[in-house]
Amino acid sequence: MFYGTWVSLLPPIIAIILALITKQAYLALFVGVTTGAFFIAGPHPWEAFGVFLDTMVSNVDLTIIIFLILISIVVRLMQMSGGTNAYGEWAYRNLKNKKSSLIATSLLGVLIFMDDGFNCLTVGSVMMPVTDKFKVSRAKLAYIIDATAAPVCILAPISSWAAAINSYIPEGYPINGFSMFVRAIPFNFYALLTLIMVFGTSVLGFDYGIMRKYEKVVEDGQLDISAGKRSSESADSAGMKGAVIDLVLPMAFLIVTAISAMIYTGYLAGGTSLVECFANCESAKSLVFASLLTILFCACLYLPRKVMSFKDYMDCIPTGSTLMVPFMIILVLAWTLKGMIGGLGADVFINSVMQGAGSVYPLIPIFLFLISVFVSFSSGTSWGTFAIMVPVTVAMLSSDQQMLLIGIAACLAGGVTGDHISPISDTTIMSSSGAGCNHIDHVSSQIQYQIPVIVASSVGYLIAGFTKSFVIAFPVAVLVLVMELFCIYKFAIKR
Repeated sequence: MFYGTWVSLLPPIIAIILALITKQAYLALFVGVTTGAFFIAGPHPWEAFGVFLDTMVSNVDLTIIIFLILISIVVRLMQMSGGTNAYGEWAYRNLKNKKSSLIATSLLGVLIFMDDGFNCLTVGSVMMPVTDKFKVSRAKLAYIIDATAAPVCILAPISSWAAAINSYIPEGYPINGFSMFVRAIPFNFYALLTLIMVFGTSVLGFDYGIMRKYEKVVEDGQLDISAGKRSSESADSAGMKGAVIDLVLPMAFLIVTAISAMIYTGYLAGGTSLVECFANCESAKSLVFASLLTILFCACLYLPRKVMSFKDYMDCIPTGSTLMVPFMIILVLAWTLKGMIGGLGADVFINSVMQGAGSVYPLIPIFLFLISVFVSFSSGTSWGTFAIMVPVTVAMLSSDQQMLLIGIAACLAGGVTGDHISPISDTTIMSSSGAGCNHIDHVSSQIQYQIPVIVASSVGYLIAGFTKSFVIAFPVAVLVLVMELFCIYKFAIKR
């Protein structure tokens, strides 16, 4: 009865509103999922429960869950070895101030471009002790992690994201999917402007809104009210025997192994060049493989040097694996909600909405961007949004190659935007986890930073639709962003 109608987007909207009002992500997601189950099954409780359970089982990505468990163990091992604390001491001596710690965090986020989940957890575990010592709030750390995860991945041709998007282009289309992805990069205004925003606010020390309150509380030496439940990074580490290499070497090993595994799985899938290997790789499986090997590598690095005892090493496996349980529960519910949206035919509804856009041709890019933002925000998945919007865009704009590139970029940018600000997005959840930040505090503070970027991106796509020119549209978008921030400073901060 509700299939393919506006009702298909009601469960995630309910979840989002409840999350922002109650600040209880578990409750909000559970209510959203339950609502979707009753919409699909009807009023009968047992049938609704069957839909609930079946949807959860079919949509949970066990590979990602296993990766989260393994990477948590790696993080715990580095903490217990004293490597995290040693790196914090080294960074404290070599980084001069709070600004340099923010810039270093942003640069690390840009360097880890292969996968957004890997980015979130790695940057958080490495930089949390450093930013803590320079009195950076956990909310600010979570923002930097989140703002350099998906935006960097969507701009990197060699990433798991490029591979996914390549698969959404219909077979037999004149332009290769990977080539289309690369050529659309300059028009991905949201990702580009977000990176400008991250580095700009870090260099200038510019904070406003809720984030300004969190930063002031921490700078005044009070308890960080944005921090979630903390793992004991240094207080219970094994005698503080570790050195910087006990953090750097496992992280380097993890990154190199993950990249190598991605290339190898891409080669097994038929890739004949480096680009094709990344385009065809199994990123999740590669990350699990790399994490497992890194746990073994830590044993070879720590035990012979007596950085930790064998008992401490083994204790890290159960204690480390529990660090991510709260966020894994949120992830499972978010994935189930995504399945409910699919079961209600959200893709059919969005497709019907897009059919009416052809009558206002120059406005199609901004329509694609805003609709993609809404779909991604409501569903909490950028990849799911790409799967819905990219084929529709190809079908609509196939006769105009330049407009097609702009339209594809608008879909990708919109998908990343909605995912970035959605409280039910897995990337947002992992950013909160990686930074040790209360999840809703991260969402509510980050969205205030991204609204100016969304407005500037919208202006960019409006101009691009009429001019079809990056050279004209992007500088105007940057100018709009700068003007917005100047107005915020002039009327909301300075005053």
